[in-house]
Amino acid sequence: MNNLFGLRFSSSELCIKSICAGVVMSLLFGCDFELPTPPPATLYKYNVIPVGIGPTFLVAEDFNQDGFQDIVSANAKNSTITLLLGKGDGTFASNIDIAMPAEPTTMAVGHFNNDTYPDLAVNSRGENSFTVLFGSPKGLRIKHTHTKTGKVPLGIILADYNQDGIEDAAVTLTFDKMEIFIGTGNGNFKSGERYITGSRAFSGVSDDFNGDGKMDIALAASSSTASAVKIFLGNGDGTFARPLSIAKDKMPLAIALHDMNADGRMDLIYSSAKGDNMFMSYSRGDGTFEDEIAFSGGGGPLNFTIGNFNDDTLPDIAVANSRASSFSVVIRRPNGSFIYPTRDYVVDGGTVLAITDADFNGDGLTDIAVASNFKNIVEIYLQRRLLK
Repeated sequence: MNNLFGLRFSSSELCIKSICAGVVMSLLFGCDFELPTPPPATLYKYNVIPVGIGPTFLVAEDFNQDGFQDIVSANAKNSTITLLLGKGDGTFASNIDIAMPAEPTTMAVGHFNNDTYPDLAVNSRGENSFTVLFGSPKGLRIKHTHTKTGKVPLGIILADYNQDGIEDAAVTLTFDKMEIFIGTGNGNFKSGERYITGSRAFSGVSDDFNGDGKMDIALAASSSTASAVKIFLGNGDGTFARPLSIAKDKMPLAIALHDMNADGRMDLIYSSAKGDNMFMSYSRGDGTFEDEIAFSGGGGPLNFTIGNFNDDTLPDIAVANSRASSFSVVIRRPNGSFIYPTRDYVVDGGTVLAITDADFNGDGLTDIAVASNFKNIVEIYLQRRLLK
């Protein structure tokens, strides 16, 4: 089966591996062997919402600044985005579908003008551009700006790369490149430098990784011949040094930032096409990272989100599993390790490519929205408090 990352997974290989693992366990431990119990189910399905055709990416944000979290779905197959304005109780107003240039597959939330409303950048793989939509009291304005890019834009990474107080954009391209676009403050951009990434980078993040006050970029770069997380250290003027490589040959797909060990530094977490694994690399604060820590992410882990999905204070991970027709919640232990097995939730229709989190019903707990690319729906899972 193919997915938006262009990789093929074999369900027969997964089946054979599962059968072999079961046989080995029986031989080693006898028929009474039992796998560990997964963590409690802290989420329950509350709402199912139809969206455009082929949802591939979700973001959650309060675009109209009414105090309630909204959702936007990027729908690649009918070239739309669907805006769902939250009511604050886990339900949403009627869908607002907005036509986009061909094949939107990823989005990023930022601020591109001088108002107080969050804005949205959306790529267009089919028309070699990205679009900026401005937030407003009605959610997102229909009027928007377009910026041309190189061939087949993939990821959009937003930050102020030249330290002028205006948000800029880094856009990765299918043919192993990254382009920098310098923001002008009104949703338009000027072309900047172009960099070789070595492999296709579907996803990226930005932060000051070495503590010099300048924004850097980390890319999840993978191809059939080479893969790594590429670290581009910023010069503060919209240009970047030659990239460093970590997590070589781990085939990273999606990447995110979070301070996973509460040391004040942003760490890297990334899904992988290698062995259904996820990986985490702790930041040293000097632009380098500790060796990656592997943990299980489910069947075909792709996009994921980081939040607190149980009753402790540790950040957990919820990952969309493209091959397993589910999403998995990976809970942390107090020592920072990850609990296995994961708690899995089956998504109606399968082909789960997109996931995001927010507090959708205003109870102070982090909830999840997940999309079925096959059935063209978004499912809302609310978190419940567990009795102790």
